[in-house]
Amino acid sequence: MSKTATLAVSQTSAPALTPKLSDMAGAAKSDRNRAVDFYRAVAMLAVALGHWAAISVGLDADGELTAGNALEYAPSMSWITWLFQVMPLFFVVGGFSSAMSLDSHFGTGDNLKPDARPQDWIVARLRRMVAPAITLATTWAVLIVAGYTTGMGAIIAAGATAAAIPLWFLSNYTIDTALAPFVLPRFRKNPALFAVTGLSVFGILEALRFTDIPVLHHLAHLNWVLGWLLFQVAGFAWRDGLLPTGGKLAAVAATLWTAAIAAVTLGPWPTAMVHFPGLENSPTHPPSLALLLFGGAYSATALCFAPAISNFLSSDKANNKKAWSAVVGANAIAMSVYLWHMTAAIAACAIMLAFDILPTADVGTFAWWMQKLPMFAIATIILVGIVAKVAKVEQTALLAPRTPWKGGMPSLFAAASLLSFALKFWAGGSIALVGGCIAILLGLWHGVLKADAPAVADGQA
Repeated sequence: MSKTATLAVSQTSAPALTPKLSDMAGAAKSDRNRAVDFYRAVAMLAVALGHWAAISVGLDADGELTAGNALEYAPSMSWITWLFQVMPLFFVVGGFSSAMSLDSHFGTGDNLKPDARPQDWIVARLRRMVAPAITLATTWAVLIVAGYTTGMGAIIAAGATAAAIPLWFLSNYTIDTALAPFVLPRFRKNPALFAVTGLSVFGILEALRFTDIPVLHHLAHLNWVLGWLLFQVAGFAWRDGLLPTGGKLAAVAATLWTAAIAAVTLGPWPTAMVHFPGLENSPTHPPSLALLLFGGAYSATALCFAPAISNFLSSDKANNKKAWSAVVGANAIAMSVYLWHMTAAIAACAIMLAFDILPTADVGTFAWWMQKLPMFAIATIILVGIVAKVAKVEQTALLAPRTPWKGGMPSLFAAASLLSFALKFWAGGSIALVGGCIAILLGLWHGVLKADAPAVADGQA
């Protein structure tokens, strides 16, 4: 075949990078668990609203600018976090999706693919996940440089730190993604033993957080990985049909809700299900037993409704089709909304400061919420504008053809570990750490992760 003919074939067979929403919605298989897509979209929206609700930027009695987490000033609002802490469910949904994707990649039963490599699956998932984050990193890199050349470096650096608050999720999800091809088959060999072992190790590490021995206390931070990994494993179990259904699942959810409430009322854990400065026995730094119970209850409740939601979104009725198209559309921009919602909020607060309309009432009061409403409106407008510009990056990454990793597992594990570090510590605070982490992200992407990056030898990244 001539080069021209080959090029023509490749062009016609390659997926369109900007397909119509109706085509994307119609391409879904009839047996697709559409509740997975619904919960993924809802989770991203809930995180954005939750973060916006927690922002406390205002003026004190002396007219000085204050900034922090609203829960620091009004801990009594901690109950709100039980509505907006959806990350456990997101990791469960992610586990379900990863199990489906891994089965497709490696094959199942008599259709195993002996040449399939785990690193090719991992890098494909990382590229889809990281590509939108690179746009965010590039934007803030430019803003930081511009800020220091105009004498506003400290303010811009503070904004860059706040903008990175959502990135902890990508940091943990990067590790879970890198481990998934190895965890899933081991889980499937003996699901009950795997679950009991994982929960037992988690419990031991959780107990160590309450010791006064520094070495043992620091070991508890291994639950940063294990805690979120357990939610992913619950997603594996969901995918394999190993979880109870119907009334039994509802009973499990009720039991977990009871245990979660008991943990925060009778135990040493706080009511809040998110971390904020000054909080003892943080629910997420690392994940605590209280969060595991709460996340299990939240996820089990969601799974109770999953069959009805999936059936509704699968219906051929006109309104149901519109609802499914909306879910597909939301998923196409979910990561962009997640990554940019804090940047939009920062810009909204800057506008409110310029027009002298920042809140002045006591945090948590009715007056404070009323004074804060303009921030929600302005941030929404800004976020819509940003997403309209950057969503194409996310959609292109989702639909781009997969290309193999040009090395082995050691080099990919090294790259994933460095990527996780940079994503987590971007919000570290100091300008040196912020700038260093952004530089690492950009270097990793353009140097080794991007599809057309040069080959990487094992042990290097």
